[in-house]
Amino acid sequence: MISNDYEVFHVKDFVIQEKTLYHYHDFYEIHCTLMGTAEFYLDGQQYLLKPGSVIFIHNLDLHRIVKQNSDFFERVYMFITPSFLKKRSSKYTNLERCFHPTGRTKSKIIQTDPEKLRYYLSLIEAPADKKEYGLDLMYEQQFVNFLVYLNKLVMNEEKEVQPKQATENTLIEDLMNYVSENLSEPLTLDDVAKEFFVSKYYISRTFKSSTGFTFHNYVLKKKLLYAKQLLVTYKNSNEIYLQCGFKSYPHFLKCFKKEFGMTPKEFLKKHHTQEVVFFDHHQA
Repeated sequence: MISNDYEVFHVKDFVIQEKTLYHYHDFYEIHCTLMGTAEFYLDGQQYLLKPGSVIFIHNLDLHRIVKQNSDFFERVYMFITPSFLKKRSSKYTNLERCFHPTGRTKSKIIQTDPEKLRYYLSLIEAPADKKEYGLDLMYEQQFVNFLVYLNKLVMNEEKEVQPKQATENTLIEDLMNYVSENLSEPLTLDDVAKEFFVSKYYISRTFKSSTGFTFHNYVLKKKLLYAKQLLVTYKNSNEIYLQCGFKSYPHFLKCFKKEFGMTPKEFLKKHHTQEVVFFDHHQA
């Protein structure tokens, strides 16, 4: 562990598609492509990554590497807690600026100079020896300098990467978008099949093979992630469960506890006290 507030990973191994499951974090992620190309799914859209691509992944947004296109794919990704960015920000410099939503989109991808990106990343690649006086603070300052650089890129409106026009299965992408836009609805398989004029059995089979989730589990996960966002705003689970499409509070409570290992009240307490986040490592 570099810090309880952030972690940095430099990866050069081949992406194994079966291991890159759709996942999310309670913290932010920044993903930088240095060499090679890959397809990346982010919150309902699919993008082509190439050297210089930087992804700012908002907490709770589902994402994964769909496939590697080149023989070699080098990337650096880092996990950062929102509390760290707040703590190291100032009145004039908000380090969370790069994660601010743009319209309906929270996460974003920009394209920048690959060599300049590699230079900044080289300064934070090797974690500091905490036993030597001052090196931990010097390393963290380099990390903050990198965050300042990235925020400036976003504010200067570097070239934003656009979603691919065609994906391997446009139905799956359309279904994911439909779910994201209708989280307050029941979203049963029967209802969605009627909406898309396809067999519910085809949706069930295709969705599972493409995403690793059953359609029901995907909808439930999205609803519960949405519930987390609403809890932070409303502070009361009794006020939000209907907005997430749950018919009863006991059912919502049971699902929330099963997914996150805590009750909504316990989640709010942890969020308020900003307890230490344990970074779950996924292939990214």
